[in-house]
Amino acid sequence: MRFTGTTYARLDAKNRVFLPSAHRKVLAETGAQSFVLKRDVFQPCLVLYPYDVWEQEVGVLKSRLNLWTPTDAMLFRQFMSDVEVFELDSNGRFILPKRYQEYMSVHQEVAFVGLDDRLEVWSKERLDTPFMSAEEFASALQSKMSSL
Repeated sequence: MRFTGTTYARLDAKNRVFLPSAHRKVLAETGAQSFVLKRDVFQPCLVLYPYDVWEQEVGVLKSRLNLWTPTDAMLFRQFMSDVEVFELDSNGRFILPKRYQEYMSVHQEVAFVGLDDRLEVWSKERLDTPFMSAEEFASALQSKMSSL
C-alpha cells in the first residue's frame, strides 16, 4: 500500500468529506474497512491510518514503553486519547469532527497528503505554504542520501 501525492476535498454542510478516489482505490486493494484519525504529534494536521497500520504503530510504541512507569503510562495515554475510529460511508465519506477542524483551522477545504502507508489531512490554507524551502529540502535530502 502506497499513498502518494496531494489531493483536495471540500467539507459538506454536515462536516463530511470525501476520501479522494485515488486514495480509495489504494485502500480497495488492501480491503481496509476501518480507519483511525489522530492529531499529528509535530504539525497542525491529522494523520489518517488504515486500522491495520494503526495497530502496527501502537504495537511499536508499546514495545518501547514500560507502562508501569508514570511517564511511559502518561505518554501512552496521551497518544491514545484523542483518536477517532471510523468507517467510510457508502459514498466514501467520513465526518471530520469539529474539534479537529478547529485544531487544523479548516474553513471549507482539506488536503490529503499521501505518506506511504498513511495520509495526512491538512487545512488547504496551511498547505499552501511549503513544508521547507526548496533550498532546505535539497540540502536535507542531499545530506540524508549521501550518507548511505
